[in-house]
Amino acid sequence: MNARELRTKYLEFFDTKDHRRMPSDSLVPDDPSLLFTSAGMVQFKPYFLGIAQPPHPRLSSSQKCLRTTDIEEVGNPSHLTFFEMLGNFSIGDYFKREAIAWAWEFLTDRKWLALDPDRLCVSVFETDDEAFELWRDMVGLPESRINRLGEDKNYWPANAISEGPNGPCGPCTEIFYRTVPPEQLSGNFREDDKAGRWLEIWNLVLMQFQRCSDPNDLSKDVAMLPLPKPSIDTGMGLERTARVLSELPSVYHTDTFAPIVEAIGRLAETAPYADERSTRATRVIADHLRAASFCIADGVLPQNSGRGYVLRRLIRRAVLKGQMVLGFQQPFLAEVFPAVVEALGDHYSELVERFDHIARALATEEQSFRRTLRAGTDRFYSIAGEQRPAGWVFPGEAAFELYDTFGFPLEVTRELVEQMDGSVDTSGYERALEEQRTRSKSGHGLADELFCQDQIELYTSGEAKPFTHFVGYDQLKVSARIVQVSPLPNDCGDTAELFDVALDVTPFYAEAGGQVGDTGTISCKAFELRVEDTRRAQEITWHRCSVVRSDEPLVGVPVERQRELLGSGYLFRGVTATVDAERRRHIVRNHTATHLLHAALRQVLGDHVHQAGSLVAPEYLRFDFTHHQAMTEEQIAEVERIVNRWVLQEVDVVIETQVPVAEAKARGAMALFGEKYGETVRVVQVPGFSIELCGGCHVSNTAKIGLFKIVHEGSVAGGVRRIEALTGEYAYRWAVERDRLVKDAAAKLKAGPAELGAAIERLQGEIRDLKRRLERAVQGGAAQQPAMICEVNGLPLVVQALQDVPLSSASGIADRLADQHKDAVVLVGAAGDGKVTFVAKVPEGARRHGAHAGNLVREIAAVAGGSGGGRPDFAQAGAKDPSRMNDALSTAPAVLAEQIHKEA
Repeated sequence: MNARELRTKYLEFFDTKDHRRMPSDSLVPDDPSLLFTSAGMVQFKPYFLGIAQPPHPRLSSSQKCLRTTDIEEVGNPSHLTFFEMLGNFSIGDYFKREAIAWAWEFLTDRKWLALDPDRLCVSVFETDDEAFELWRDMVGLPESRINRLGEDKNYWPANAISEGPNGPCGPCTEIFYRTVPPEQLSGNFREDDKAGRWLEIWNLVLMQFQRCSDPNDLSKDVAMLPLPKPSIDTGMGLERTARVLSELPSVYHTDTFAPIVEAIGRLAETAPYADERSTRATRVIADHLRAASFCIADGVLPQNSGRGYVLRRLIRRAVLKGQMVLGFQQPFLAEVFPAVVEALGDHYSELVERFDHIARALATEEQSFRRTLRAGTDRFYSIAGEQRPAGWVFPGEAAFELYDTFGFPLEVTRELVEQMDGSVDTSGYERALEEQRTRSKSGHGLADELFCQDQIELYTSGEAKPFTHFVGYDQLKVSARIVQVSPLPNDCGDTAELFDVALDVTPFYAEAGGQVGDTGTISCKAFELRVEDTRRAQEITWHRCSVVRSDEPLVGVPVERQRELLGSGYLFRGVTATVDAERRRHIVRNHTATHLLHAALRQVLGDHVHQAGSLVAPEYLRFDFTHHQAMTEEQIAEVERIVNRWVLQEVDVVIETQVPVAEAKARGAMALFGEKYGETVRVVQVPGFSIELCGGCHVSNTAKIGLFKIVHEGSVAGGVRRIEALTGEYAYRWAVERDRLVKDAAAKLKAGPAELGAAIERLQGEIRDLKRRLERAVQGGAAQQPAMICEVNGLPLVVQALQDVPLSSASGIADRLADQHKDAVVLVGAAGDGKVTFVAKVPEGARRHGAHAGNLVREIAAVAGGSGGGRPDFAQAGAKDPSRMNDALSTAPAVLAEQIHKEA
């Protein structure tokens, strides 16, 4: 049974158990605590928390997941970064008995997977007698194959009892498959598990407790309160189980990898499993390319932070393995990508729909990294030096710098060092790596705070759960009731200047889809609050508030006192919620303008253009889009002209709600990368021009946008461009300011506005002429200044110091001196404008004796607080302290002598 068949079988099995199939969620979760969707249950968190109603109490899914916590293990028979998780979930419905019974039935029944029961064992939490007895008495497993483990292994979250976090938690029971003959087992389960002799294929999380502790008094005992409705969250690895079913040596032999591995082998002209080193490299490339392809398909692009950094790291690791191990000297990832589509495209249509975009992004990033790789290699040799004594040690901190800045894995640096008869300080590298992991630990994988409620209180009393009904499309002022208050304590434990308020109904739009949150007021007779921002967490809209007036102090009082003053409970106080109408009008102009801009870009640049991010603020709009080169001035002008034409045509904006998502897409509605859509969607259309799925606020007619003006176009990341634009009043202000600047400039040049261009050209010509005259004067003056000429171990050295000259003249003067002194090492220092430049030229004869221009200027510039370097024959360096120029130049004979001495 291959992976495709396994996926189908699994979902069909749970269909028979009255589960509703749910589609795979995006790899980009709607959860600020996570960088990526790292488990099947992530999209169901609101249901487990009780703040949203599930469509059915029993759910199943095949979820695409990404975890990089074990990235160094990728390449062994079972570890992956990108994988599929088969899951079944009970939201307060069935519990341990059913979950265990159904897992065993699916694995062992001849109708389903028909695995040999004798090759299965399980683990349970050490005190979970109920699970132990179910496996022993109901399933019939012998006690020798039921392993009791501690909370570090069989509790979720790991170590939740002793360390937290507070929130729902529970024991786990895991199912393992024996991968070796029984006589090869050591008898120690943990040892055999670590060695891969037992392979975990299924984890059942038995969520039954609410962990409660007092964070302000750690001496108090932790309370583990039974949940009113215990739940089930399971995960079965698709690739691991497919490997088991077909008795394959690794997950990389399954049908989800085979086409990719074969493609790598064809392009590399080497067998994918020629030896251990090439085997691991091939597997890393295949895994990382799968992960990168799905990240890009879900709207992530390579960047230097957040999700983009993870993607960039995956691509770079794949490129390094291809170049260093398999010998790929030209870009190859985009060429292998069609094999990813062959392996997975039949189930994940986004790979097919976004094929060109993914291929371009892979190619662009790989080409960029290959340039970085060359720079990294240069940096390595700069640190290591050209020659070292046998047994030398490469610094661990420097090895980490190569990894962190240039993407060099430790094994690549080690390989380069070993070629020079050295070794790497791995302990220093590990210290630097651990420091970075500590800094960036949050947000990777399943966060420890997965169920911690930063602002949402859990209700366990059976009352209706709070939610917020949004009416702000049509109303900007409504009567509402406060349903929750979330004080934000300061360092003293009292309430801070800001706190969060939730209403049962609100006109305030919460930040989403690029549109910023509304501001305004929440008021009643007793107080008035200023809404500084609005955000949404699951089903609740939170209004971040400050106090304008209040009958009693609300700030600087104990948190519980603030709750008491504002009231607590459900539906307790009536208020008036009022949105800042003028600010909202600016926002909606910009939001509708982004839709017109998107359509215009596709019309001018091509259908490959897709939105890759946006910001819709009152002052301006920012729109990121996929395109692999800078726009020309003509293209920018044409996009601007098209948008303004549609503004002037006064087209009514048509908004439809509750449109079936399939129907909307069939009508051509643009579905944006990274956005999640339910069965029905909201469609915003400018008839004949633009149609998109969008939950934001818009003008009723395009004429209300007013003037549209693009003020910036530039690069954000490889394959992503950014446009910033203005509309309405802000565009008018921009035009007025530019008009004033043009008139001021024209007046200073004594020309009319229409003659400004010609006047500037005349001025530039005069400046160029003056620069040429100055350059000739400087060089002539330098010729009159005596240079220091000496011999260093038989080599002539010429040193020239220049004060208050253009720094650009240093190179020309060095050339003149080199022409005059053919066999001499030439060094020129030029000081001016608060800086200093050093230029060195070394002829071939001097280089044969060890003289090196790059090393010479690097050491000399350091004396004046600078740095630099370059080729052996020519190099340049800069420094920040002109007063030290002569001191730096005076060291030249000693530095040159040391170079010649080393050579000797």
